[in-house]
Amino acid sequence: MVQPEIEGMEVLSPIGEGACGSIFIARDLEESEPTLPATKWYAVRVFNAIAINRPLIENMVRRLQNGSYPKSVVPIVWKASKQGSSCMIMPMLADVDEDKLTIAIRSLQDRLDNYPETDAWPVVEQLARALGEMHQRKIAHGNLKPGNIFFNQDDSVCLTDFAMGQMPGVSMLPFTDALLYAPPEQLREPDGYLEGKGYAWDNYAFAVIAFRLLTGKFPRCEATFHQVAPKPGEGHVTGIEADLIKLAERLEHRELEGWSSEASDALERKRRGIIHKCLSLNPEERYSDMNEVLRAWDDIDADARAANEKAGLLKRARISKFAMVGSLALAGACIFVCVLLSGLLAHQKYKRGSDLDDYNEKLASLEQETKGAKANASLAIKAKQDTETSRQALQQQAATSKASLLNQLNALSATNDHLVEWLMRTTNQDFPELSTPEPASEIITNELRGLLKLLEGDQEASLMRTAALIQLAELEIHRNKTSSADVWVDQAEAQAAELTEQKTEFAARIARARLICLLQAFENKDNELAKRILPKARKNINAISGGDTNEVRRINAVMQIIDGYVIEETKPEMALQHFQLALKDLESIHEALPEHITIRARISQYALKSASIAESMDLFDDATKLRGKAADHLRSILKKNPKLTLAKVDLARIELLSAEAEMQAGNDTQGTAKLKLAEGLLSGLSNDDTSPNGASMQKATAMGLRSVLLRDLGKRTEAAKLLEQAISIVGKVVEAHAEASEPLYRLAVFHWQRAGLYGDARDTKNELAQGEQAAELMQKLLKKGAQQKEVGLRRSLAYLYGDLGYTAQNKGLKSDAVAFYKNATTMWQSLIDVHGKNLEYMDGLKWSKSRYRGLGGR
Repeated sequence: MVQPEIEGMEVLSPIGEGACGSIFIARDLEESEPTLPATKWYAVRVFNAIAINRPLIENMVRRLQNGSYPKSVVPIVWKASKQGSSCMIMPMLADVDEDKLTIAIRSLQDRLDNYPETDAWPVVEQLARALGEMHQRKIAHGNLKPGNIFFNQDDSVCLTDFAMGQMPGVSMLPFTDALLYAPPEQLREPDGYLEGKGYAWDNYAFAVIAFRLLTGKFPRCEATFHQVAPKPGEGHVTGIEADLIKLAERLEHRELEGWSSEASDALERKRRGIIHKCLSLNPEERYSDMNEVLRAWDDIDADARAANEKAGLLKRARISKFAMVGSLALAGACIFVCVLLSGLLAHQKYKRGSDLDDYNEKLASLEQETKGAKANASLAIKAKQDTETSRQALQQQAATSKASLLNQLNALSATNDHLVEWLMRTTNQDFPELSTPEPASEIITNELRGLLKLLEGDQEASLMRTAALIQLAELEIHRNKTSSADVWVDQAEAQAAELTEQKTEFAARIARARLICLLQAFENKDNELAKRILPKARKNINAISGGDTNEVRRINAVMQIIDGYVIEETKPEMALQHFQLALKDLESIHEALPEHITIRARISQYALKSASIAESMDLFDDATKLRGKAADHLRSILKKNPKLTLAKVDLARIELLSAEAEMQAGNDTQGTAKLKLAEGLLSGLSNDDTSPNGASMQKATAMGLRSVLLRDLGKRTEAAKLLEQAISIVGKVVEAHAEASEPLYRLAVFHWQRAGLYGDARDTKNELAQGEQAAELMQKLLKKGAQQKEVGLRRSLAYLYGDLGYTAQNKGLKSDAVAFYKNATTMWQSLIDVHGKNLEYMDGLKWSKSRYRGLGGR
């Protein structure tokens, strides 16, 4: 293969040739910017186009570079050669002696002859953890073999050449020893890599390498594989034709080789069990990915530590036995002392008995004198009772009349309770399509005000006055008159405090009304009113001592939600705990009232809220589970009410978030399926909804994701048209809701995507224009306060400014490039100042600063 010529680099000579192409050693020219930080020697890969799937490799590399780049994966950059080929540049992991002109590659292939004499378990564990870092970022290696496992200067394991070899879209693959480590299903159907099956392939390949390091032989087909495998120090075997189907069949009909020796202890025996499970020919029986392997591995280590601690405890127990014998002797001495004390106590008891007899005699004499006085008093009491009888007879008639009136008023109060409860349930704020026309609540309000006036000053009607005041508060809540409702709750609380007989249901209703007032204040963004209500709400909740279980749970759930809102911006971890406690209470209510649509709606609402907070804290598994819970409830709602627009929109939003996560993880098949579900839910909905989370916003998000898929398929024109529509739709949402963060962020992302499409078309003028627009929007969002998204936003801006600087520099716009590189430097520095010296941040700062200074910036 022709030796490449690369600007800024000196390519010296070829050092190897593999199944996928040739490898050359190179270094940076003295006057050039370093290709990679702190790197002297580079390996330059020139690929054979028909032996690799370049878009797949580039996609996987991009996914790694979008996040925090794992330490266990060799860093990669791409450079175009003057011959027109795109070359992969990576550090040369080798010891290079310039005087002797020797290159000692630090790969596992070059160290194979050290094993199994050397203890292989540390290397096996390092390999597992390196793979685990890739799997954690949702990237499967798919091409694991000793020649792709390298050692850094500190002897830590580092991986390379992922997404190569037996991959989907590879039209011709010469023999490579990676086939000796591949499971049968990869040999038969390499397209499974795109469906997320690569993780199980990696588990199998890891186990084959581990078995070979520990025993010196392959776990299956040892006689055949040993002959065709490259010897230690060799990189490639030529002249071998591989029939992949026969190779798969041979593996499927071979039993596992035995271990060369017995396990040294229980710990090693259990580790071998993990290797055996990974070697299963049935991928369903293997661990799902390397992180599950590591959890099993760590459980074994934890059990071993627990066993050692138990042995130590048993030893201490034997020592304690000897101490116990001494304690028993001491106890015997104590018993003797107790016998002496009991004799003294008996003497004192006899003496006190004699004194008690004298006291009883005096008491009997006094009682005899009292009886005479009581007889005289009873005569006086009888005379008083006769006088009272005549007075009570006169009062009875008046009391009977008043009791009749009170009974009528009590009945009226109970009727009003039912009316208010029915009225508050007729309007469903979660799904307006279920609302019924509001009745004339003024009639009930006027009736209650008249009742209060009628009962004014009547102490015996205090219960009814309290109920009427609560009912008036609830009616004001229903009409969204929060401040007025809070005043009525104050009056109801004061009236309830004067009751001689406390009613538990009043305490619960007062607490509920106060909490709803607080929620309304938050939703109406009336922070001053919310601040006044909050301490009163806490006091009302503390006053609840009983009542309906579901009502108490509902109140507790609302208070947890409020606490979550209050600290969401400053303490997201605690806010997430509050929302999850609220969900727990709401789920309990749902079990008791399974048909209550409002409860389902609230669960889905706060599950989505919790998912958003969890995602901002990088708790992606928790966020996924919470969105799944919300989706389940929304599907149930739609099953009974299939025309509910808001439920469709919320469910579509969940499917879109899930689709985006799958696509970012490389699972394009699953991502496409979820995107299609979302598009189906949004089909037919109006584009007139300009709310930040409405149908139009979700449609635009779906268009943005669809454009990514079209671009990957090479359909750039269709992708550009979709993006233009998405930008137009979100622009209207941003115009209508300038304070909302999510639409502004989406608009910035769409402009960045559009810049990428212009770049693909080599239209650098529009690429720069769209990129600058994206940067301005992100800066605007930062000034508004990005809250939990602040870190991600600054990272995006740093990368975006770097891209813009690189494009401007290539276009010859030196002053623009200097400004862009300076902005990138500022962004990286701000991340380091606030969040510490993260390796990604340090590398980004070094790169952008070197570019800036290279163009004369100071």
